[in-house]
Amino acid sequence: MGKRILFIFLLALINASLLSAQNSGWSDHFSYRNALHVAETESYVATSCEMGIMLLDKLTEELTTYSRVNGLSDTDITAIESIANDVFIIGYGNGNIDILSERGILNIPDFKLKQIVGAKRINHFYKHEDKVYCSTDYALLVLDPSKGEISDTYFLGLNAERLKIYQTVVSGDSIYAATERGLLTASLSDPRIVFDEAWKKISSGSLPSFAVNMHGGEIVFVTKEQNTFKIIRGNENSWSDLLSSSGYKSLHTYGGKLVISLTSQVLVYDEGYNKELTIDENKIEDKLSVNGALYSSFEGAFFMADKNYGLVKYIGENNSSFYLVNRPYSNYCFELHSTEYGIYLTAGGLNEIYNNLDRTIEYSYYDINKNEWGSFKSSVPATSNTSRDLIRICSSQTDEYKVYMSSWGGGLYEVQGLDSIKYFGEQNGGLQDIYPDNRMYVRVGGVASDSQGNIWMSNAEVEGGIVVKSGNEWRRFDYETTNNLHSVGQMLITRDDYVWMTIPMYFVGDRQGIMVINTNGTLLDDKDDEYKSPAPVNNSSDERHVGQLRLWDENRKEITKVVLSMAEDKNGYIWLGTDKGVLVYYRPWAIFSEDYPVVSRIKVPRNDGSNLADYLLENERISCIAVDGANRKWIGTEDAGLYLVSEDGLKTYYSFNTENSPLPSNAIKSIAISPITGEVFIGTEKGILSYKAKATEGNTAFDKIYAYPNPVREDFAGDITITGLMQNSIVKITTVSGKLVHETKSLGGNAHWNGKNFRGEKVKTGVYIVYVSNQDGEQSGVTKILIVR
Repeated sequence: MGKRILFIFLLALINASLLSAQNSGWSDHFSYRNALHVAETESYVATSCEMGIMLLDKLTEELTTYSRVNGLSDTDITAIESIANDVFIIGYGNGNIDILSERGILNIPDFKLKQIVGAKRINHFYKHEDKVYCSTDYALLVLDPSKGEISDTYFLGLNAERLKIYQTVVSGDSIYAATERGLLTASLSDPRIVFDEAWKKISSGSLPSFAVNMHGGEIVFVTKEQNTFKIIRGNENSWSDLLSSSGYKSLHTYGGKLVISLTSQVLVYDEGYNKELTIDENKIEDKLSVNGALYSSFEGAFFMADKNYGLVKYIGENNSSFYLVNRPYSNYCFELHSTEYGIYLTAGGLNEIYNNLDRTIEYSYYDINKNEWGSFKSSVPATSNTSRDLIRICSSQTDEYKVYMSSWGGGLYEVQGLDSIKYFGEQNGGLQDIYPDNRMYVRVGGVASDSQGNIWMSNAEVEGGIVVKSGNEWRRFDYETTNNLHSVGQMLITRDDYVWMTIPMYFVGDRQGIMVINTNGTLLDDKDDEYKSPAPVNNSSDERHVGQLRLWDENRKEITKVVLSMAEDKNGYIWLGTDKGVLVYYRPWAIFSEDYPVVSRIKVPRNDGSNLADYLLENERISCIAVDGANRKWIGTEDAGLYLVSEDGLKTYYSFNTENSPLPSNAIKSIAISPITGEVFIGTEKGILSYKAKATEGNTAFDKIYAYPNPVREDFAGDITITGLMQNSIVKITTVSGKLVHETKSLGGNAHWNGKNFRGEKVKTGVYIVYVSNQDGEQSGVTKILIVR
């Protein structure tokens, strides 16, 4: 059996290498804070989290993470257990199974792919002799790890119907199963074990059983009556209650100890069922919230999977260790925002009708230079109106270090990394509470900076719905369309200081769509302003309301009212993400001079000889759009993944989804691109990833041009990057004698060369000269690359 397992894992290692090549360029930024399950082998302790596995080397205390980016086959881990020396088996909510060892990862998708109706969740694994019993929401699976396959299925439900099985344990010739119809047992030698007739119910009453184990020669199982869990010990002829609790989490036995995890404490019993230890907040830390715990022979330690602290090791009072990799605070994502120095992430949320998800104020910050995450989470609960749902983000255009974040219920926050956090609400700002009884419930939907560093924001459900912070002064503008709006969305201030704003929905009247404000060069004086909005002008008493603005096509037909996202590209065009795909205003500067400004749909030719074309992503809801250094568009959708399209949208370079990439979800929430590295950060409904794209922001001159790696060694297999370029630079690479070997155009501030000549041959050892110039040839630069073969 050992040789066969080795062979299987060698194959798995090959598969993992192929997967690594496929996933090259991706990094996960998942939070591993909320640890759900814990298991151990001789050398490692593993905790399963929402998006992956965190592995602790017991001796070195080094942490390693595994996710879909580096080998796991899925997300939503629901079970983990050790089945051999330094071998873990992992189960998922969709029935998928992985086996993880030092040699690689073996995927067993048989059950996931099985065509059955209903849930396939893997709930628990139990290793006995050469078999692994897999408790699922469907039946009890028997796995043969030597073959890497499911060898049998036991149907415990009456008449072979599906039955939720939560956990199993074997004692002698008997197997016990905790199921939704109670505690069942059967003889392993019974040839009828594959059917329910071999299984006998031994728990009393009709209550379900959620866990089972053996301790001190007795059976221990868990049931639940109404909202209270009961832990019961004994045998099928005599049961007695051990413990009742509403906060039961897990039950584990090892080394003569019974370890019961409750929400805020861990209870330890000896073989005589005497309580010998209670591990709680008094011994470890405030906010202890344990999801699972086990006793280990290693240092006599208790290892706990904790919701707030990741993996916790407890040896004794005042002797605890916390293990957590450096990532965002949680996997919540509402918006990502890039600056020259790092990436900001807000973790609030809104439902479909723009009401709160009531998430406590939380944001994370990724320092590009330090390559590390930090985070802030308010100690004030979300039930306090000043600490609700941090959503949108903008940078000041005049102070590169200041970032502003809007809160749906909690006003405005001014932050600088993690070092400075200021709060502005009703009492210390120009914002208004939506309630007359001073509840301090201030809804700020959008936030943006103009060219003078004034911070504009939309204040929902109040009169004077546009608010501007200018230095330490606050101003309110009472544009009629923005007064008393239930929902206000993203704000965008363009290069000409036009203020664009989305109005996601409106329950009475006709104000849903987009609004554009022209301040006529006097940003803080609204008397000479003019604006267009979806509302008809003839119903308005506001003289500044100079025209109606709908999403009209060239035939004056309204395409849609639903605008989900906006972005300004490097040509000044305004790209809109809607429920009907992508729309573009190619003449945004003419919004106020045209009665019916046309918004265009991009027709993408099918190139199949039919001369037909399709509108770009016309059947998708576009949740976010980001523009990279080469003016390409990264487009996120609500349920179809991520797209990278050309500057004009006619060509699709990449289409990433859960099937062909490590994306954990096809629901893309936000995209942000580092202007320095070009790395694309992608926020999904399940967490954050990044992709090392090749386009960076272009420079204004060639005074910082260089190439890397340099020199290029014989073992280097990637692309050589020439950086510090202007946008759309012409790049020519020659030998020292002047022979041209490569020519390309930069993607924003970067150009890339695979080290080959025009015939596809690797160039020889030597020095190569890189000549660069801007498009009109007025500026130029040069650098050198040494290649060693």
